[in-house]
Amino acid sequence: MTRFRSCARGAPSLSTSVALGPIFDLIPGMPRGPRIDFPGAIHHVYARGIEKRDLFLDDGDRDSFLHRVGANLPRWGIRCPAWSLMPNHFHLLLQSDTGSLPSFMQCLLTGYSKYFNERHNRVGHLFQNRYKSPTVDKARYFLDVVKYIHLNPLRAGIVRSIAELEEYPWTGHRKIVHGGAPEWQDFSLLRSEFHDTDVGFRWITAYRDHIQKTSPDDLEKGKNVSAWISSDAGEGLPADLSGHRDVFSRTLHRLAASHGVPVEDVVGGSRKYHAVQVRREVLRACKSELGVSVVQLAHWLGMKENSAAYLLKSGRDLATK
Repeated sequence: MTRFRSCARGAPSLSTSVALGPIFDLIPGMPRGPRIDFPGAIHHVYARGIEKRDLFLDDGDRDSFLHRVGANLPRWGIRCPAWSLMPNHFHLLLQSDTGSLPSFMQCLLTGYSKYFNERHNRVGHLFQNRYKSPTVDKARYFLDVVKYIHLNPLRAGIVRSIAELEEYPWTGHRKIVHGGAPEWQDFSLLRSEFHDTDVGFRWITAYRDHIQKTSPDDLEKGKNVSAWISSDAGEGLPADLSGHRDVFSRTLHRLAASHGVPVEDVVGGSRKYHAVQVRREVLRACKSELGVSVVQLAHWLGMKENSAAYLLKSGRDLATK
């Protein structure tokens, strides 16, 4: 088994509450802020080799990467229901139970980069730019993202059919269908999505049917999901919401600045009076102007839907006090 250094120092336990940092920073000319992450968030994470170079030169590299994924998942409270390794990039579908995705990815990518450079006698960056980690709307897109990730080898021509994909060792599809490695792949979300609460395997049949219903668009470019997976500016949002999020971000920054409240307090769960009041004004302004659901606004603010609904119905704006 590949040996590698632990990156667990400072990892929170699953019961530890994790403070959220600033979520949005999309105003032109401003630097990008910390990534969207919060307890329970589901992310489609992907990264490419620098200059589109290969990240995995042989099975030893692929095994090392997967070992690192598995070692870090429990340390940071992350679950992975779907994954795929391609020659020059990878895809991971991750549920962040503690809101610790950045720490998990830092450990994973830093450790693998050091391993790869030492093994292949190279120096410098291995990955191109920052990894992407758009959040996934579980109710609307979860199963489509699973399909998108697991069909990557078929889409790229590495395998020629669904039957070959079932025997291909470098996606989570084979694990679901046949079992075996990796032991860390989590099936709870998939089982739930296919409404299988038993300990049996009926959900696997439903999953295989979902994968086998593959359209030409799925194989061409994953068009059913490419509108939000490929968009850097929209951080993975559906096309009809990416523009709304830009407006939300500007509204958030404008109202926070006008009341002298740090953005990270507004989206970070601060209970300070003025942070709560700005949060309420953002909700009211965006609900009126954009017509976006309370669920979506609560998601963007990193808060629960019932808390957002309560804020909308209670209190007065700061300007009226």
